Amino acid sequence: MDNMNSEVNLADYKPLSLPGNWFIHFISMASLGLLVFFLCILIYAIWMGLELNGFFRDVGPIALISAAIWYLCFSFRIVISRDQDSVIIHRQFLAPQIQFFRHEYSVNSLTADEVTYAGGEDSSPTTYTTIYSNEQIVVKYTGHKRKLTHVLPELLMPKKESSDGDDDIKQQFWSNVSSDK
Repeated sequence: MDNMNSEVNLADYKPLSLPGNWFIHFISMASLGLLVFFLCILIYAIWMGLELNGFFRDVGPIALISAAIWYLCFSFRIVISRDQDSVIIHRQFLAPQIQFFRHEYSVNSLTADEVTYAGGEDSSPTTYTTIYSNEQIVVKYTGHKRKLTHVLPELLMPKKESSDGDDDIKQQFWSNVSSDK
């Protein structure tokens, strides 16, 4: 029964959705900020009882364009999903049915490296994680390796180096074995 539960847990992987890249993420957050700014002005105008016809005529199209840009940028995602011993990595736009740059990799060929770059005087450090297939870069995203917990737990465990067996034989500190016999 215990073995059966461990097999079920290994086959139950959740797909991971990541932002497209930092530039798209920046545009998405800037347009969302503009949209929130216009929404705050609208709430203030309603609260003060001002006439809203001019607001909707002048600011409405800008707010709608900002909302459209935010949604389009937000919907551009990198999706990592898993099917047994293979990993499928693709980018999607607007809906899960619109996929492109779809590639499939073997789980055994993937490795992940996490690098943190120190920020300047005013900024905090930024962590990037890169997933490699052999020596080829598959995906680079802003964030930690622990985001891969549910889809690729094998990449979080440190790889064991093969040894020649010299380290396996340990001599007791009290033994008096010498090679000068």
